[in-house]
Amino acid sequence: MNPGDPRPLLDRHAARVLTRWRERLRALPPSSALAHPDLLGPLMAPALARVRQEAVQPANGTEATNEEPLNCRCGLNPLVAFYLTGECATFDVLWGQADALPHLAPTEREQLCRALSQAWKRVATDEISLFCSLCQRRTALEAQDKERANSAAARLAQSAGGAPRACGRG
Repeated sequence: MNPGDPRPLLDRHAARVLTRWRERLRALPPSSALAHPDLLGPLMAPALARVRQEAVQPANGTEATNEEPLNCRCGLNPLVAFYLTGECATFDVLWGQADALPHLAPTEREQLCRALSQAWKRVATDEISLFCSLCQRRTALEAQDKERANSAAARLAQSAGGAPRACGRG
């Protein structure tokens, strides 16, 4: 096994990863009706296949990923928990099985795990961003952001203009 190639590893442990993923997803309360594990279950195998491919050949050609946690502005995106539990399930299986990472030096294990984690994050970010772009609440959230920014700018301008008078100098 090429230490940098996680495909054989994911192929060998895919059934265990999918089982653990279902368990983890069922343990969480759904964030919305679309987050029900029975609806997300059929997406697991294709998502794992995409992570498998992305770990070897990133679609965007970059290795770096944003280390920020995956986020959804309205809190209802079902894919946030879906991908987080998938990544956790992968590492549960790989680190929990004695035969999962055989004959790999510590640096090779670290490299392989980093590649898998980055692949999970890239796939998750793409999918979550796409889902959020279709969100019915997005327009309202953007309007709230604009209103907050305008309000903050007005308060800043008022405090800057009012500061000398508040000090008794004006």
